[in-house]
Amino acid sequence: MDAILKIFERPRENARLIWLIIAVNFAGVLYGWFYYENQFLETPVYLWMFIPDCPNSTLFVAIALILIVKERKSDFMGFLASVNALKYGIWTCFVILLYHDYFLSPVRRSLYMGMFVSHLLLALEAIPLAYTVKFNRYCVLAMLWLLLNDFMDYVVGTHPYMPLEKIGLVAGFTVFLSFTSFVVCYVISKIQK
Repeated sequence: MDAILKIFERPRENARLIWLIIAVNFAGVLYGWFYYENQFLETPVYLWMFIPDCPNSTLFVAIALILIVKERKSDFMGFLASVNALKYGIWTCFVILLYHDYFLSPVRRSLYMGMFVSHLLLALEAIPLAYTVKFNRYCVLAMLWLLLNDFMDYVVGTHPYMPLEKIGLVAGFTVFLSFTSFVVCYVISKIQK
């Protein structure tokens, strides 16, 4: 973990590696937005920002890393990126496993195994990023964003397309992840560097 943390502590020395991580994240953002194409087409434009939770999380990570490499680090952006990446990385892995008969059926297995691995990496990416944050009062806004997304997904109905037979379990786990991700990233941000 120390080696990973040193990458962000010395952004000038590690700029090439950080830019590579940023490029990978942007590729994930573009693919993620493409993945939600049908849902975008069936949803009013004013709700679009609430549809692609995982790609948006990846975008937040990329922005936070750009700010780090440019030596203009934003604690708020780093914290927002961390809590979203942790939450939605874990959420996606949970949903794929919960509905494994659907997502891991022979016709979908390759796509969703790849998504499982990429979202596991998204969740892991949140941890070293959270270490770069000095928590401040603005970071609390990240919790409001997470809960607004939960409301939009499970009350308004902008959650990703998935089987609905266990949607109550998914909704409950999502809210649990909002609080848990916030607390985990908060605790990490408070660890003395």
